Amino acid sequence: MAAVSKEQLDVLLAHCRCERDKAVISFLWYSGVRVSEATRVTAKGFNWDEDTVIVLGKGNRYRKALSGNGTVKDWFSEHDSFGLTSEGIQTVLKLLSRETGIHCNPHAFRRGFAVHQVKSGLSTRVVQALGGWETIAMVERYSKSLTFDDALQLYKQVNEGEA
Repeated sequence: MAAVSKEQLDVLLAHCRCERDKAVISFLWYSGVRVSEATRVTAKGFNWDEDTVIVLGKGNRYRKALSGNGTVKDWFSEHDSFGLTSEGIQTVLKLLSRETGIHCNPHAFRRGFAVHQVKSGLSTRVVQALGGWETIAMVERYSKSLTFDDALQLYKQVNEGEA
């Protein structure tokens, strides 16, 4: 189960051929949405004050997701959508994977979102809500990559200055 790390994301972004591709992979990683949700996002669904976007998720249900970063905002300030199908996004990612050697299918970004958020100190319950997982089982499965050293670093950050 590959998960795109923040460091790998930076490499992938550096190899993007256009602004749209940068916006797509930034959106996948910073929002944690499914690729099918990303393809249906439109500019009018964003609430930049709240840093959220409405996505059409599993079961044809609408939900809020995180809006991504400045790259995504820049894209949607000038465009209504990404203009790509799921297959189009997969093609972009295959090309980037070949160029960089980084395994980056669409779901690797979703897993990367979950792992990064847990390693940053968010609880699996919070990550579940942000990523739109129906059950916590997948988030817990992804967060198994959290090592003792990761946990120790988080502990020290939370307890800094209490000694």
